[in-house]
Amino acid sequence: MHTTRWVLLTAGAAGITASAVTDGRLGRVIWLLTALVCGSPLLARMWRERGRDRGPWRLVAAGFAVRLGADLAWGAEGLGKGTVPFPSWNDIGYLASYGLLIAGLIRAAGGRARTALLDASIIAAGLALVDWMMLLHPYLHHADPGGPVATALALLYPVCDLVLFAAGVRVLFAGAMREPANRLVLLALGLLLAANFIFFAHAATGATRSVALLDNVLWLLSYLALGLAALPRRRPATQPRERQPQVDAEVAAHPRILMFAGAAVIGPVAFVVQRGTAGNDHLYVPALLSAALSLLLVLRLGGLARVAQRRSGELDAHAGELERRGRELSDALVEREALEHQLRHGALHDPTTGLANRALLTQRMEWALTRAEQGRHALILLDLDRFTDVNDAHGHAFGDEVLVAVTALLRRLAAPSDTLARLGGDEFALFVEDVEQLRAAHLAEHLRAELKAPLTVGGRAVHLTASLGLVHLAAKAAPRDAVADAELALRAAKRAGRDRVSVYRPELRTARETFTRISAGLRHAIDRGELAVHYQPVVELPSARIVAVEALLRWTPAGGPVPPLDFIPVAEETGMIVPIGAWVLEQACRDAKAWHDRHGTSLTVNVSVRQLAEPGFAEQVLRTLARTGLPASALVLEITESVFVGVADDAAPLLAALDGLREHGIRVAIDDFGTGYSSLSYLTQLPVDILKIDRSFVPADPADAAGGDHAFTRAVLQLGTSRQLPAIAEGIETQEQARLLHDLGCRLAQGYHFAKPGPVAQVEAAFLRLNPALTP
Repeated sequence: MHTTRWVLLTAGAAGITASAVTDGRLGRVIWLLTALVCGSPLLARMWRERGRDRGPWRLVAAGFAVRLGADLAWGAEGLGKGTVPFPSWNDIGYLASYGLLIAGLIRAAGGRARTALLDASIIAAGLALVDWMMLLHPYLHHADPGGPVATALALLYPVCDLVLFAAGVRVLFAGAMREPANRLVLLALGLLLAANFIFFAHAATGATRSVALLDNVLWLLSYLALGLAALPRRRPATQPRERQPQVDAEVAAHPRILMFAGAAVIGPVAFVVQRGTAGNDHLYVPALLSAALSLLLVLRLGGLARVAQRRSGELDAHAGELERRGRELSDALVEREALEHQLRHGALHDPTTGLANRALLTQRMEWALTRAEQGRHALILLDLDRFTDVNDAHGHAFGDEVLVAVTALLRRLAAPSDTLARLGGDEFALFVEDVEQLRAAHLAEHLRAELKAPLTVGGRAVHLTASLGLVHLAAKAAPRDAVADAELALRAAKRAGRDRVSVYRPELRTARETFTRISAGLRHAIDRGELAVHYQPVVELPSARIVAVEALLRWTPAGGPVPPLDFIPVAEETGMIVPIGAWVLEQACRDAKAWHDRHGTSLTVNVSVRQLAEPGFAEQVLRTLARTGLPASALVLEITESVFVGVADDAAPLLAALDGLREHGIRVAIDDFGTGYSSLSYLTQLPVDILKIDRSFVPADPADAAGGDHAFTRAVLQLGTSRQLPAIAEGIETQEQARLLHDLGCRLAQGYHFAKPGPVAQVEAAFLRLNPALTP
């Protein structure tokens, strides 16, 4: 931009010089071209910024542009006619430019600088006296008016210049000098007014408008200053300035005092000059005394103004300090509010997913459940199945990414009015207000189905399933109870095999209360001596000779015995089956040692998946055998095939433990064979030595049993024979059942027909009854 500025300065200076030293039409042509060149940046900028509101200075620029157009038209008319008559059509452009310039300057000063308006009026009043004596009065008394229109127009131009001068001074006093472009615009106005003054002073003695050297040069200089102002400027990167006190623009500083002084004496001096040339020497002394008095008054008022300015500055400094401290306090309050908002958000939202947490979910539920007497709502708890496998395989960071992806999916499926929350881990909650039960059930099924679709996370395809618990809520329900009920339904979905929706039923709460009561009692059952091991004989068909005993756990707390079907699942779910199972194995091996020594019988002990999954289980079994003295060949560990169905992906460690025990001579029996989904395939894969046929395959009344039942039982027995696996039939309650199984090829059986489970003494009696040839 420096190059453009220097080019414009050089071209303008050359054009002004050439027009000053050239007369006639050539000089006028050079003047017109110079004016056009100097004003071209203004015209170019107005074209580039057309349609955009740039504020008051756009009006000022438009005023100069209109004046430039009028000047060009005036110059072109002069080239053709030699002189331009007064008035002419060009005067319309000049008057329009005055209107635009004055309007722009008034807007630039604004309505707040009232003192600047008063100061500008004072100075303009001094200039008005000069205009009257130098322009208006001579025109009215010495010039040829040329008609009322010409007279009115000749008087209107100085008045417009005076108003334009006052508006410019007001802008100057209002602080417009801070910007370089504004200074150049005001300079252009000053040059324009000076050229106009000279022009109108000359016109006061003639009927046509003609120009001299000085006013021509001043007009061109005004266009040059305006062109420089229109050139783009690069703003330096500076720190933001503190706001200056408003009083800076409203008090009389040194330059302003000098201007007031000049305005005070300009009238008397002009009067003395004018009247003194006419021979009125006696007026010198009063005029000079009046000027001196006005000057002293201005200086005195200026001194008072400086004192006021100093006091005001001190007040402004104090106010600035207060404002600074206020800003610091405001910033501190804003930071505190932001911190409080962050803390509130963190207290009510999950940091990983951004969802509501349990506290916010409870708040939303309390508001919804208490706002109306009527209305049905629903709460859905969702838990991802086997999500720990994702963390174990890919790390917890990837697991968090999966949770974020699941959150995005749930957000798409939930309505904006629903409350979606993460309760921890891989458990989510969805609270739906004002929903029918059927629609809530459909929504839960839709969530389950959508989560089965593969998710792409970090370039990996992740396959998930989810278990969901649904509870329907009525008005006035307690949020805590609602969440507890939904958790019960979720556990029911997990126990039922996962990847399903379970709806809360009152019996689930009853079952959970029973679960809690049983688990609390089991924790102290061993220490209180409430556990006992009963045994049921396994006999050989058809002789009914006892060849083995099965250890069965019994629990008899103070309130009465608890059925194994009630407390065994609780022990497995809570993990208490591990210490209880170790106690049962120890006790059963000690009791069976004597029977094995006297009768050669074996011992069968049930083992759960929790025991098999324990590190060092095989070593524990071997240590127990070593302590009790029971041979490894006399021990049979009984497992259910559902153990391997439920942990098919993690079965390798369990199979390795069983293989290790079999290498020491311990045998493995499959309990309830035939009730699983993959019995035949598992039979070829598992380390199995004995099959136990479930009682459901033994007809209750063999005489009335359908041939198909016989065929199925026969097929199972033949399968065991083909695999060289002895079979034990369970649940034999009649002699007919025993005879039928023997006829089908079954050699071993157990059931109430032979002996009921009982303590050691009852088993001893069974030995004497079923093996009469044997003696204790």
